[in-house]
Amino acid sequence: MKSLKMDLSLHILEELTTLGIKEYCVCPAARNSAFVTILDNQDSLKPFYFYEERSAAFFALGRARQTKRGVAIITTSGTAVGELLPAVMEAHYTGVPLILITADRPRRYRGTGAPQSAEQVGIFGPYVSYSEDLEAHEFCNLSLWDQHSPLHLNVCLEDPNSETEQPFLAKMNDDNQSLDQFLSSISNPFVVVSTLEIEAQETVLKFLIQLNCPVFLEGVSGLREHPKLQYLRITQTDKLLKTAEHAGYTIDGVLRIGGVPTFRLWRDLESLEGSIKVCSISQLPFKGLTYGSSVLTNIQHFLSDYKLTPFFNSQKYQNWLKVDKNYQTKLESLIKAEPLASQSIIHALSLSFPKKSHVYVGNSLPIREWDLAATAEDKKLQLTASRGLNGIDGQISTFYGLCAEDQHNFAILGDLTTLYDMPAPWILPQLPNIQTTIFVINNGGGKIFDRMFASEVFQNIHDLNFKPLADMWGLDYEKWTFGVEDLKLGKGNKNKLIEIIPNNDASKRFHTSL
Repeated sequence: MKSLKMDLSLHILEELTTLGIKEYCVCPAARNSAFVTILDNQDSLKPFYFYEERSAAFFALGRARQTKRGVAIITTSGTAVGELLPAVMEAHYTGVPLILITADRPRRYRGTGAPQSAEQVGIFGPYVSYSEDLEAHEFCNLSLWDQHSPLHLNVCLEDPNSETEQPFLAKMNDDNQSLDQFLSSISNPFVVVSTLEIEAQETVLKFLIQLNCPVFLEGVSGLREHPKLQYLRITQTDKLLKTAEHAGYTIDGVLRIGGVPTFRLWRDLESLEGSIKVCSISQLPFKGLTYGSSVLTNIQHFLSDYKLTPFFNSQKYQNWLKVDKNYQTKLESLIKAEPLASQSIIHALSLSFPKKSHVYVGNSLPIREWDLAATAEDKKLQLTASRGLNGIDGQISTFYGLCAEDQHNFAILGDLTTLYDMPAPWILPQLPNIQTTIFVINNGGGKIFDRMFASEVFQNIHDLNFKPLADMWGLDYEKWTFGVEDLKLGKGNKNKLIEIIPNNDASKRFHTSL
């Protein structure tokens, strides 16, 4: 009988070895898992590395057909899992033994809308003959699998720095009680505003002014550049809690308005239950955390009717605002000093877009660097993004679907994001009245992982260029390798793809200097 203390990863490896598995495919970010580390140390197993899941799954399908034995595909959570479905369907109808090992957030996150958390159990429906949903100290029995069809192991993993296993117990409501109790129980609030519907922005603006406390405004809020909020706006997100505390403002409550936030603080809050209270006001039933109170409501109507009496002493956070102002000055200096850094290029692009343009910002680095470095000038831009599961797949297609005929339409995407959705321009002949420009920030791989992992293998480094993609779809193509002062948006009627090559060393210096 297996010991209940046996590591789940070792147990799965033992089961796979029993089945005679010899090969496995690893997709982005999954390379950092303990399970993949264990597999990589097995001389009897051969790995294949991919930058995206759909190709990995079809490659594994081919290998399984060629070798006549099962091949495993290992992914992270969220949309990465959904990308496997086409190959799984093919394997189902051709009797191919694909083994799908998908990472998942802990079970307590289900239904919360936490980043990278989706409903993965049963996601492949009738196309898998056997599946198991596992957490630590639970074990699978793969002897029940017929080995002639797809198998799904959904493995729930704790974050590396998480020791909590509390269940998701908070209830949603649309009355004033949750917000009343939250505001009355804290002394030093901090507000985070993420994705808002356009019609709710003016109401949220008035509420923030009346509440009168520090606020972080994500670009997708539509309020980031609003001149009436600049005196409350915090821009430094790295080590935010410590910075505020050192400035004499120890945050004891975070109020979220709108969608689940992008920046790191929201994940860090997960380990701070008991020391920092959280309340979310949202139109969607996803808190993005396993604790805290929530108001599920129409934001515009709720805040219009909410009776709020300002009671926070603005003097308490003035020193923090001064510290943040110094940070902004340093940021501006870095933009001038490092014109070839990707952050500086994002800033330059934000200055170049005509007023009232539609700007779609891709996930991973672009959306983070926009929030960091885009101009604070109020250009009335319509900023859109896909933040439901934070995936980088389907971004070009989503952008085209969001485009309007009566405005300029721009997208800022990473190189891997663009590679994920190369068929997207197929639709353009059916959209004859829209004009689009896609900026591909080609830094030669997933540079967000350069900040997270020591090994370069996580970055999916490449030397590809995007002119062939533009040529294939008949897009005007430009390649920019120059500095901020030279960036100028040309005029024309054709759809464009502009490839921008940042200096990776400059980008790294920029990031480490802040």
